[in-house]
Amino acid sequence: MDLISDRIRRFLMVSIPSVPHLEALMLLWRERERAFPAEEIAGRLYIAAGLARKMAEELRLAELVISEDDGATHRIRTDSPELDSLFGELDRTYASHVRAVSELIHSNLGRKATNFANSFYWRKP
Repeated sequence: MDLISDRIRRFLMVSIPSVPHLEALMLLWRERERAFPAEEIAGRLYIAAGLARKMAEELRLAELVISEDDGATHRIRTDSPELDSLFGELDRTYASHVRAVSELIHSNLGRKATNFANSFYWRKP
């Protein structure tokens, strides 16, 4: 029995670079009726404010989050029923299978690091 659906697995592998990114996304989704300043995201996730700003910007560039007030606050996108459904499934999956989701994200980080390192190997033409 697979703990993570293919849809969630694909989303995590393509769109979520780290567990803190996922935590920020889920925080914004669970409280989607309001916008969060980066400092509050940082406080809720126990991370530095600079990191929270960077993650919010990365999630915005991935078109998962919108920024308001000239980038001072951030909220989850609510204009897409497909994303809302995906975020709901992701929230349930993460709540019930924290370890499996975290391991999937970390395994993806390992592959990205290996691919990056391999790009520096000299190969004969």
